[in-house]
Amino acid sequence: RSLMKHVALRRRKFLVVAFEWFMVLAGGSIIILAVYLVTILSSLPSPEEFDASRVTQSTKIYDRTGKVLLYEVHGEERRTVVPFEEIPAVVRGATLAAEDAHFYSNPAFDWKSMLRALVTNVREGRITQGGSTITQQLAKAVFLSPERTVARKLKELVLAVRLEAKYSKDEILYFYLNQIPYGSNAYGVEAASRTFFGKSVKDLALEEAALIASLSQAPSYYSPYGYHVDELMARKNYALDQMQK
Repeated sequence: RSLMKHVALRRRKFLVVAFEWFMVLAGGSIIILAVYLVTILSSLPSPEEFDASRVTQSTKIYDRTGKVLLYEVHGEERRTVVPFEEIPAVVRGATLAAEDAHFYSNPAFDWKSMLRALVTNVREGRITQGGSTITQQLAKAVFLSPERTVARKLKELVLAVRLEAKYSKDEILYFYLNQIPYGSNAYGVEAASRTFFGKSVKDLALEEAALIASLSQAPSYYSPYGYHVDELMARKNYALDQMQK
């Protein structure tokens, strides 16, 4: 009986010590995580910097009438900013259908979409879905690098929340449609429309709008000049189906 009490006492002491060590390690981990988060968040730009940032547009040379474009000078980004009201509803609708159908009703990020995209990507063995809202994509395109890391994703989420706190949904969609790359050095829907269809965005037909909207998720992969044209057409048809729904 004395031996049993001794064993029980030693077991209790072991459990107490183990619990104390667990609390120390857990507390240390929390402190390290807190410092990590503070370090990341302190380096984030302010949404006010978005106002101050200048969107680089191409230099355009017209004939004497000012109507015929003779030549377009650009660096790495071919872009023409189009006022929101001049972007057709069909282009806006196709973009929402392809990228973020619940943009106007959901917050800055959607955990369900992110989890669903993760499961789909693991099943497919490649990145087929992003799970990011339009606001997240805008934050990444303007402020962040395309690297796929936990730190970058955390920054993206925080910036998305800050952007939606400062700007309306229409403003964010307007920024998005004029900022996002569509491939072939085309940035924004106007440059994409002229690059791939030789016409202004205001003149796009339904299927043309859906195709351009399908490029933004992965411009290199879905390029109409590449090896995944069938996948691009499938994504375009998906956008059209979503628009109908």
